[in-house]
Amino acid sequence: MSVRESIDPKSSIWGWLAFDLWFWRTQRGLSLAQVGLIAKVTRGSVCNWEAGRARPTKEHMCRLDDAWKTGGHFERLLFYAKTGHDPDWFKQYLQYEAAATIIKLYHGKIIPTLLQTEDYIRGVLAGSEPAVVEASIKSRAERQRRLAGVDCPYLWVLLDQEVLECPVGSSKVMIGQLDYLLDISSDPKVSVRIVPRAAGHHPGHDGPIQILKVGSERLGSREVAYVGAQLGGRLIEGGDEIGALTIRSDQIGDLALSKGDSRLLILETKRGYQ
Repeated sequence: MSVRESIDPKSSIWGWLAFDLWFWRTQRGLSLAQVGLIAKVTRGSVCNWEAGRARPTKEHMCRLDDAWKTGGHFERLLFYAKTGHDPDWFKQYLQYEAAATIIKLYHGKIIPTLLQTEDYIRGVLAGSEPAVVEASIKSRAERQRRLAGVDCPYLWVLLDQEVLECPVGSSKVMIGQLDYLLDISSDPKVSVRIVPRAAGHHPGHDGPIQILKVGSERLGSREVAYVGAQLGGRLIEGGDEIGALTIRSDQIGDLALSKGDSRLLILETKRGYQ
């Protein structure tokens, strides 16, 4: 079974959109390349849309609606897919993360999963089923492996001071976690900066923010984002919301300590656990 054939249109609106792109194309007897000409993209892009590996823009869908006289069917599907909660968002997010050239993270309550040590994640998931814990640890290790690769992305991390001071597990766990932050922040492609408590209320208090830049300058790049919420969050793949989140991230960054001063604060907090 191909990836495209595994798409369940009932799984999510994104799944419905992927299925309908395939269905409407094949009903018209068109090839991937022919649809690419209509949407003004490559054959591979259409293939990725139908397989759920990539997501089209409003402009792409409007071109198909105009050509196929759908009455705006694909544009509406895309709108509701973008504004609704995607239950399979994490799978798509991981694909974007693996291909990202820049990763920007902000969190005010906990160390982001991408930077968690094994002991820290065990503390976060204390009380969960063992299989869930082990699967999470394995996933985290695979994601972290790319940070050490030759093609590693730029990683910009903003954390509230409270994240360092909130104990997860034992003091030993926190010392190991803070040591890892110090170690990874020594990489010139990694920036870990702390927003001090004295900064007071700021835009990040509405929840965590993750912004990824995917693609390349030569082939075209874009930004996608994820915002967290209770019982689930939302993957955002275009529109004005990306710009608004980028501004919020920059506003939080304006309040953060420098990279050097942040390292000193992490070291100071670490001593408090010893």
